[in-house]
Amino acid sequence: MELEVDGIKTEARAGEDIKDALAKAGIRLPDGCILAVKHRIKEEGVETDLFDIETTRGRITVKLECKAILEGWRRHMKKLEGAAARWSTRDAIAFGPFITDFEPSKDVVELMESEFTLSLSGYSGENTHLILSKKSHSGHYSSPKGCHAMGKVVYGKHLLKIMGMGDRILRISPVLEKKAEAEAVSKASLDSKLNDGDSVFTRMAIELDGDSPLCGEHLYNALSGDRFMVSDKTSKYIAFKKMVVTSLKAEKLAERKRGAVTVRNGGTEAGAIFVYISGAPLAESHTLVARIKRGIELADAAEVGDMIAVEVNPKRLEITGMTQKAAEDELEKIGIKMVRDGDASDSAIIVEHEPANTLEIYHKGEVTCRGIKPDRVIRIRLFHERAPASVRYFKRVTGLEIRRFGKLKVYFSTSKMGVALFKGDEDVAKGLMPENTPTGQVRPGTLGVTNSVKKFTGMIGVRFSESDKFGPTAEGFDGTNIIGEVASGIEILEGLKEGDVVYLLEAAE
Repeated sequence: MELEVDGIKTEARAGEDIKDALAKAGIRLPDGCILAVKHRIKEEGVETDLFDIETTRGRITVKLECKAILEGWRRHMKKLEGAAARWSTRDAIAFGPFITDFEPSKDVVELMESEFTLSLSGYSGENTHLILSKKSHSGHYSSPKGCHAMGKVVYGKHLLKIMGMGDRILRISPVLEKKAEAEAVSKASLDSKLNDGDSVFTRMAIELDGDSPLCGEHLYNALSGDRFMVSDKTSKYIAFKKMVVTSLKAEKLAERKRGAVTVRNGGTEAGAIFVYISGAPLAESHTLVARIKRGIELADAAEVGDMIAVEVNPKRLEITGMTQKAAEDELEKIGIKMVRDGDASDSAIIVEHEPANTLEIYHKGEVTCRGIKPDRVIRIRLFHERAPASVRYFKRVTGLEIRRFGKLKVYFSTSKMGVALFKGDEDVAKGLMPENTPTGQVRPGTLGVTNSVKKFTGMIGVRFSESDKFGPTAEGFDGTNIIGEVASGIEILEGLKEGDVVYLLEAAE
């Protein structure tokens, strides 16, 4: 039997399971991730109450609304094929005769414009005619009992005005509605058996949009483990909400069609990633960042708590943390020119580059990489659980929110006070309430942020010496939020002067 696995056509024996199909295709399902199977849908045509009538003037479609004679109409309608116009007036046109077995009525029939009925002339089913009303009128048509007006013309009404003697009915056929026998997509396991024509999906292929490079970099960060965890699901989307940030620059604004991927750029869920399984209108709070090129079926089948494997294209350029030499060699392979800046030696560690985002580098075809000596990197440990709001603020200001290496410029440093201060962002820091304020002694290497109790809200600092009165920003304990500690490199901080730049790398808490 024929199968498809992640778009790769393959063959399998009847009753084979997904595990065997993946092995043949050379595809491995990442641990903990779900599978989806799209079955070949068998469709059947189901008759409706609509009927197409082909005439010498064109096609009209009628809707039969009198259910009492629906089955009888279906039995007899083919007898009308080839029938000519028997008579035509300004009120109606009649086609026939043909034979039916309906019981006639003696009531006067009132027909609105574009309605139709049957006329059993002489109260006999052997002399039946189809009556199409051109305008509202009444007549003694001897229609079938219980059905004076049988229905109406829903398509081709304009043809009624021009029909006349000499016109004929060529064909009559029911309008069929296709019905699927089974659901198209379902979640499956490696042991699930496959049927002929099934398509198996193990991962979503995500194609980034070049118009949203900053939000694209955020998506790289959020999906760095090549996994999308379903935090939320509605009839319109699945969402990954575990990578919350302060805010992101709004970039491409577009309609959210099926397969669209957006990043929320503001609000309480800034940084959340949405994959749309049905359409939604554009929203200023959502940046269109990518589209699903293959595997949207996994989003259809997923439930909250499921993990979906993803592959993001183009591949992220993970330059920071590499040596100048290693980065140059890698970039050369893909045709991107690299310019060395800062410490240009082969062994220098790259801490930032320009352009800053992967998509912009691909577009430009060139990148300038700044290197520093490996022993000049300061490693810090952040207290995410103890000071969540303050840590989010710190990561926003330093760039650690979306970059591997953070960056700070020295505002003030003095060994006498035992602190180094770094300018923050007062606008972002507004409303930074006290959290994880110090008690007792503040040890050397402690990192802190001034909270909204004090004037210089958002100031960032580190202590070099122990204190039982002042925090890392030289404020009293009530105005200080402790956000982390220096894991290594405290000696670098002690020798800083105003205007110096330091680079930070987050270590595990």
